Amino acid sequence: MAISAVSSYSSYSSYNPLKNDYQSWVDSATAQTEELESRLNIKSSESTSSSSTSSTKKTSASSTSTFLVNYKQKLTELENASEKLQAGSRDNVFSKYEKALAALDNAKTDDEKKTAQAAVDKAKENVISAVKDFADKYNSAVSFLESNSNRSRAVATQLSSLKRSLKTEDALKTVGLGIDKSGKLTVDEDKLAEELEANSGFVKNVIGGQFGVAQNAGTKATAILDNTPVDSIVGNSASGTGSDGNGSVSDYYSSFTNFANFARGGAYNLSNYYAVGLLMNTLA
Repeated sequence: MAISAVSSYSSYSSYNPLKNDYQSWVDSATAQTEELESRLNIKSSESTSSSSTSSTKKTSASSTSTFLVNYKQKLTELENASEKLQAGSRDNVFSKYEKALAALDNAKTDDEKKTAQAAVDKAKENVISAVKDFADKYNSAVSFLESNSNRSRAVATQLSSLKRSLKTEDALKTVGLGIDKSGKLTVDEDKLAEELEANSGFVKNVIGGQFGVAQNAGTKATAILDNTPVDSIVGNSASGTGSDGNGSVSDYYSSFTNFANFARGGAYNLSNYYAVGLLMNTLA
């Protein structure tokens, strides 16, 4: 039986690309596909397997994309929170606290001392707030990596590396920090405030110094973000085949890009793309 063309391009003469009426040509393409199914007498059961496979691949790709977005977000947040505490970073909270203390020492009149003391108190609050934020971001990153450590060896290794970035528990306690039973970082605000008033330089070195807690964790987060291949993170081998057998993340992106460029050609291209795919499935 000879099968006439699914449609001629003239059938889309009413389509105005300037209106970018996407849904109209998608509906038309769907209608033509249904018509072709009817003419070829294709049972819906014959396409069930293909649809199921397609749905599985879409779910896998969506899950991978969501994971990567959250992965980057958690580590970037930790990186940013760490930077606020690092003594070598511009405008870190410890430098501002030390400047406020210096201004208080140089204050002469009662009004100047009152103003300077208020600035010191505010700067101290900012240090404590920054330390608490760092702890929250560290714990969030660790929790995320823990919940996804079975995805790949790379994620499991990154989790261990990040946990090792903290100093010993005894060292942490000297500045009001600690590690609870679940391995999360804790902050004793009163102890931290007390140590800041007694010896701010010591606190700065332990937390934000060259080998301090924030420096170590921030460096780890940066290294993870900058040096780990995407395929390694999601558990794909060097050959480009993912653990689900559907290809690497790079393959997903490449396939999506190619299809997007093809579909951008207009309704005629996309409708016949459906038709050709259907015919290939029928003949296979």
